[in-house]
Amino acid sequence: MVFDRLTWIGFMVVALGWALLLSGAPALALYATAFGHKLPFDMTAISQATIFTGFGLAVLGALQTGFGALNSFFDRVLERTARPSETPAPAVRKKPAANVVQRGRLKDRPYVLFGDGTIEVETLLGLRRFTSFKEAREFVG
Repeated sequence: MVFDRLTWIGFMVVALGWALLLSGAPALALYATAFGHKLPFDMTAISQATIFTGFGLAVLGALQTGFGALNSFFDRVLERTARPSETPAPAVRKKPAANVVQRGRLKDRPYVLFGDGTIEVETLLGLRRFTSFKEAREFVG
């Protein structure tokens, strides 16, 4: 899995929090015994907050990477559907033509094959007409 910069920064903040938790409280205790007074903050609470902040940054970075991949996926789908085919398909009709040759399923999607060789497939983007089975298979995946 590839992590982006924000995720790695989050992991480093987590490591810093653990270092503070494991060594910061004993260091403050040594400081208190050496100088005779205690510092006015709680190192345990600060280190715990640092750990939780680091995990939050790491999760935020992972979500940013994941949604970026999802965004590029949808950009490619829209680009692929906007690309004109070599031979223009006939206009999509509200009602299918009377010369239906075959009905079936293509990758769990219903289709209708017409006598002129065109095919209508129910896609995630709605009912779509293609010039051939090959074009429909490429689109559906």
